[in-house]
Amino acid sequence: MNRKNDQLQTPQPPVVFVTKEAADRIVADLRAKYEDAARYATAQGGLAVQLGEEIAQLEREISEKQVWAIQRDGEKRTAEAEARAARDVAKGYADVLAAAGVHVPPPNGELSYDPDGNIERLGAAHAELNAGGLS
Repeated sequence: MNRKNDQLQTPQPPVVFVTKEAADRIVADLRAKYEDAARYATAQGGLAVQLGEEIAQLEREISEKQVWAIQRDGEKRTAEAEARAARDVAKGYADVLAAAGVHVPPPNGELSYDPDGNIERLGAAHAELNAGGLS
């Protein structure tokens, strides 16, 4: 065996105090420090449990919010699709009314149902005027 192992296996002698009063005082101080450390450990353990419960509650709330956000996103996408479809139907009605000679303004103060087409038609009208010498 090596010397290090021998030292670990050798029992240590008990602590010997010079006087009983010294022993009582040192033991009391050590016991107080031990009790302080034990109370602190218990308090920190309780705090860790409490914080763990708070974290679990927050995680549940986050999960609920994520589910809610996913549902709301689906509702938003559905509303957007329905709005596009309704605009297309309104455009069809406006086209039929326009063909019948009824002026129908675009909804919500928009300037045109087909702004690009209107610009092209305006350009063609100007070109026709210029060609006729009426510019």
